[in-house]
Amino acid sequence: MVLEPRPSRLLLLGGGVGHLLASVAVVVANVPEWIKTGLIAGIAISLIGLVCCYGRPRGRWFIARLEWLDARWQLATGDGRRYSGQLISGYAHPHVIIVNFRLENGQRRSLTLLPDSADADQLRRMRVWLRTCAG
Repeated sequence: MVLEPRPSRLLLLGGGVGHLLASVAVVVANVPEWIKTGLIAGIAISLIGLVCCYGRPRGRWFIARLEWLDARWQLATGDGRRYSGQLISGYAHPHVIIVNFRLENGQRRSLTLLPDSADADQLRRMRVWLRTCAG
């Protein structure tokens, strides 16, 4: 099985709106300014991380290809690096797929897929695989 994700506008839009609402909540909160500044900085860093992981298809954090080979998952990032790992958990719903991997180097990587993240047939195959083989 091969899955080639692409940047999801839905995920980036939803994440951007969520970060914006969090920022508004911090601004209107009754806390000292230095705390507000720290929280806004944390929200900004989180938003940058979201864009790096899901919005830059040639970036080192973007998972550009998933491939099931020899009972192992092969992950390729946008900058061409390849990793081998195992699926440690997954969630399949008609509108969202979440998969978590443990790479051979000990790192963990997660991937969230929405309907506009990949070809509909690839997403369907991934959902079927998660329901039948991952258990």
